[in-house]
Amino acid sequence: MKIVIVGSGTAGSNAALFARKADRKAEITVIGKEPTMQYSPCALPHVISGTIEKPEDVIVFPNGFYERQKINLMLNTEVKAIDRERKVVITDKGEVSYDKLILAVGSRAFVPPIKGVDNDGVFTLKSLDDVRRIKAYIAERKPKKAVVIGAGLIGLEGAEAFAKLGMEVLVVELMDRLMPTMLDKDTAKLVQTEMEKHGVSFRFGVGVSEIIGSPVEAVKVGEEEVPADMVLVATGVRANTDLAKGAGLEVNRGIVVNEHLQTSDPEVYAIGDCAEVVDAVTGGRILSQLGTSAVRMAKVAAEHIAGKDVSFRPVFNTAITELFGLEIGTFGITEERAKREGIEVAVGKFKGSTKPEYYPGGKPITVKLVFRKADRKLIGGQIVGGERVWGRIMTLSALAQKGATVEDIVYLETAYAPPISPTIDPISIAAEMALRRL
Repeated sequence: MKIVIVGSGTAGSNAALFARKADRKAEITVIGKEPTMQYSPCALPHVISGTIEKPEDVIVFPNGFYERQKINLMLNTEVKAIDRERKVVITDKGEVSYDKLILAVGSRAFVPPIKGVDNDGVFTLKSLDDVRRIKAYIAERKPKKAVVIGAGLIGLEGAEAFAKLGMEVLVVELMDRLMPTMLDKDTAKLVQTEMEKHGVSFRFGVGVSEIIGSPVEAVKVGEEEVPADMVLVATGVRANTDLAKGAGLEVNRGIVVNEHLQTSDPEVYAIGDCAEVVDAVTGGRILSQLGTSAVRMAKVAAEHIAGKDVSFRPVFNTAITELFGLEIGTFGITEERAKREGIEVAVGKFKGSTKPEYYPGGKPITVKLVFRKADRKLIGGQIVGGERVWGRIMTLSALAQKGATVEDIVYLETAYAPPISPTIDPISIAAEMALRRL
């Protein structure tokens, strides 16, 4: 069997490895624009801050590792079109035939049409080349003031990196809070307060109308001119769908796939940032542009091609980050989005400590849980705290994936030791608060 994978990022690289594991005899070819296979985009802000020494350190495996797995690499290669009738991929270096095709073409940074957005000193943060350009600019010009456009994960992590380098940082966000798709206003305020302690300031409900100077000298935030030496545009990403559209596949915001990650052509799969999957809460279509989702999709697609009856489950988009030592975890639907979707919910919220009150060193933690009134099931959660958020958000996400109700979490068996956790865990207390509203 000839398996061709278009895209050498997280989804494509893992699809190749999973395909090799599932079928030792398959002929596997990966076609990618970049010169390397998978690297970690989530690590890029940490390269800017210097926590990770150099860009090359985030490459997961060298190209030779894949070649030793008998995976054919066609890197620095651009795919021009797909001929589904002849079952060939047309590249700038010739044609490649396939029996099964996996599109792992990823996403691109969305850059809004702001006047001056192409000026010197304006950057996106999506690739290794982006990081190299940012680091070179910082080394050469030694900027003192940075403006970040967008307060999503990439924007905030970029802001943290600039602040750690000693810059004065302003984050500008059109919505009324940071991380607007992942946090409600009350939990977002906790993150904002912590970041402000470290010198990051915010302007909400307003956009950047112009970037002045090349190299950058200032930005217009609304009608106010704010001095700046560099700008990071972090206004989200868009799925790469042009190749799929050109091939006549069904496309919405992403490439439409079924539970096996097959496109409208069952011989063609789509995985990673470009694939449009199912939302576990609403049942609607959604993009799941997370590294963890990319790896799971890669596994399902590769194993399904090998003949295994596996499916990709609807997503809660579980995510976590850390900003200035504050951990932020989320999954599922926010209270605000539930209202927009017309879903009646009961919300439980608890502010406490990560350790018993009598034990020194406990750190503040806030847990907010969202339950659907119709079936009492957990459909969303947000945790902001000084430590051990990861384990709690993972536990709650796993429970939600299994259809847990509010009672399941109120009476959940948890672990206790004074240096680690209280006898009644904050997640159970937050569920108790919601139960009172049901």
